[in-house]
Amino acid sequence: MSIEEHSLSNKPLEKLRPLIESTPVEDLMIQSSKVRHSKAPKLSAEQSYHYYVLWYMSNMAKLFRRLNHITIYIKDFPKPRSYLKQGITQYDWIQYHHHIYMVSIVGLYEVALKLTNGVFRLGIDEKLVKKSTIEDNLWVKSTGVSESLCTLRQATSRVKAPRNLFLHGGDLLKLDELDRLDIISMASKLHLTCEYPPNLTKNLFQPTIDRLANKMSNEISSLENHAINLFDKLLPIYDFHASIFETINERKKS
Repeated sequence: MSIEEHSLSNKPLEKLRPLIESTPVEDLMIQSSKVRHSKAPKLSAEQSYHYYVLWYMSNMAKLFRRLNHITIYIKDFPKPRSYLKQGITQYDWIQYHHHIYMVSIVGLYEVALKLTNGVFRLGIDEKLVKKSTIEDNLWVKSTGVSESLCTLRQATSRVKAPRNLFLHGGDLLKLDELDRLDIISMASKLHLTCEYPPNLTKNLFQPTIDRLANKMSNEISSLENHAINLFDKLLPIYDFHASIFETINERKKS
């Protein structure tokens, strides 16, 4: 099962489908975001709940799509000669995408905390959402969701230190697997070598690059399994709150 197929993705979408389908296409095409937002329908408390859950489920799905796309980008350096003229080597290309990979992985846990905040209706300000306010919350702990969050946090913690060095110190992580490619790339920038033309360099290191991308793909699959386990635990909580809204609506009708 992929994240997009999980009930926690589909149920909020189905709840909001009538609202989505009733929105005129012309409103979606308005150029001014301010005017576009002013025309958006006002959400009820029930709709806001489903929208919040759907928003962070969608963000989680986007993160996993981005991670999988990165492995494709890393495998293919599309214009070696053209990029080299701009001072961009294949190693630069791979290193850049690998750092986006690390940032995205850490983001999985952060989005999971916000999703949990929404599903439980904890009402914690998003600026205050962190391990101590969500994962350690007594209500969250009593359901077993905390254990799934902990597992996801531990799985993403491997890249947190180098990710922080990159974001806060501008320090790029060296890729040991591609140490030789790094050396050749630096020499190419300085015009110290014509022994390895860009296309030849690309072919020479392709097996190593493929192994790196496959290693990342395996890690992504493992992370997605952890995320799906979290969603399995969150689903009964979501169903509980959704049923409360339905009961309130039925009472209003009667």
